[in-house]
Amino acid sequence: MTYQALARKWRPQTFADLVGQEAIVTALRNALRDGRIAQAYLFSGIRGVGKTTAARVLAKALNCLGADGSAKGPASEPCDTCLVCTEIREGADLDVIEIDAATHSKVEQVRELTESLRYGPARDRYKVVVLDEIHRLSGSAFDALLKIVEEPPPHLTFIFATTEIEKVPATVLSRCQEFHFRRVPPEPMVAHLRRICDAENFEAGGPALRLIARASEGSVRDAVALLDQAATFGNGRLGDEDVARLVGGIDAGLLATLLEAVLAGDGARVSTTIREVEDGGSDPRQVFTHFLGYLRSALHLAQGLDAEQLDLPAEAAADLKETAAASGYENLLRLLHLLLSSETVVRRADAPGLALEVALLRAAELPRLVRIERLAAGLPAETESPTARPEAPKPRNDAAGNTAPSGSPAAAAAIIRRLESQSPALAGLLDFHRARLEVHGDTLVVEAVPELERQLRDEARAAQLGDAVRSELGPDGGWKTTPAPPGGDGDGPTNADSAPPPGDSPPTGRAGSRPETGRPAPERRRPQRAPGPGSEARRAAEADPGVRAVLDVFGGRVLDVRPKSP
Repeated sequence: MTYQALARKWRPQTFADLVGQEAIVTALRNALRDGRIAQAYLFSGIRGVGKTTAARVLAKALNCLGADGSAKGPASEPCDTCLVCTEIREGADLDVIEIDAATHSKVEQVRELTESLRYGPARDRYKVVVLDEIHRLSGSAFDALLKIVEEPPPHLTFIFATTEIEKVPATVLSRCQEFHFRRVPPEPMVAHLRRICDAENFEAGGPALRLIARASEGSVRDAVALLDQAATFGNGRLGDEDVARLVGGIDAGLLATLLEAVLAGDGARVSTTIREVEDGGSDPRQVFTHFLGYLRSALHLAQGLDAEQLDLPAEAAADLKETAAASGYENLLRLLHLLLSSETVVRRADAPGLALEVALLRAAELPRLVRIERLAAGLPAETESPTARPEAPKPRNDAAGNTAPSGSPAAAAAIIRRLESQSPALAGLLDFHRARLEVHGDTLVVEAVPELERQLRDEARAAQLGDAVRSELGPDGGWKTTPAPPGGDGDGPTNADSAPPPGDSPPTGRAGSRPETGRPAPERRRPQRAPGPGSEARRAAEADPGVRAVLDVFGGRVLDVRPKSP
């Protein structure tokens, strides 16, 4: 028996066999069941997603006689066994005309076609004209087609198919029911390939099929053709490495090495890896494309996407998740944006290896972002992902494993740490004003200067502080302010505390401080300013909404107001 390619052997023959086009199948089935047959349909989409196949299936459904030959009207699902369905499948039905518009693009040919269509079907219920690649028609040919498409004779249906719908005139589009065939997602594509492998007795693992589905770019025909090629190469066995070589895949370890080198700013390592890529015979353009996809996967992981949804082996996905969490969402986004701007240069370069190396070296020099809230709070300049932030620290436990009592200095320190984790701007505000925090029972007492007390009355800040207190002291926890002792400038931070004498208990919690042994926090001094004529100007500036917003974010205050220099 003559060999038949898998793409032809497994071509869908019914609506149920179409892969990944459920919405279109539902719409066509409902129209057939209700008898709402349009005079013209337009199927658009990329190559190999089922446009021409769906047109043939629709022609079968319009003319199907049923398995017993007793059907009197269109069927919502063709039987594929009656005489009409068999002839349409074999291309022998006289009433189903399939034309390639690329070879019938002239106006004279379209006029001859329209003249022949004025006569009814020879045997079937409907005469169906399938015009493939309709965008290849000339402008005059489109004009010659308009009248018969708008007012066709009874029992005549047009089905147009195109990969470039933007080239079809609006006058034609307005006369058709348009259905856009989408790219087939990886999951249904892999399931379809698995069914073929089981029926053909091919041995294939999940990673190999996912590689084929990804390389097909959503085209079912391309995916089945790649499967056929891989099965021939492996004599019925599709190994992961063999499939990766056939589809031009890049080793995930190489991509991980490149990403780590770029994020670390290690230009020498980047250049060494690119040289290995060229020595290994890989196409630098393809490496760049796969690296962009790998970086996109890292961006998705930084956003919180489940690693199982990526087209990567489990171990590679776990390693990439750690890298994404360490680098941060913002840095990955800026890196991807920078590399996308170099895509055209790499693709068109006469020396693609050099272009790829320069693009990645530029990316390695990209400065890393630091969240401004961390700087305002005086925290270390570490990047963090907004969707993968560290877990809030829990109250310190004693040697017996019990939570530290609420009245101890550890409770105040735990509240400070929680604020630094969850509300760094508020922690920075307390640190700026050198606020002393003490815990009495289930109440946090904040020694606050007047300016800090006023800012803590803000509803958002009060809620943030209340949440932190309740997290550490329990649901009955609360907080209050008490005036700070005199000694400061009356409008800013209070003076620093003196060091505790040896043998005494450690000092109570202080916003922004870190636990130290035997050493007090260094005193922060600020210049004293006596009230003067500028006080009214300062109050007016602080009342300005824009100035107020900046002061609220950074926990600052207006020191002086000066006239603008000419």
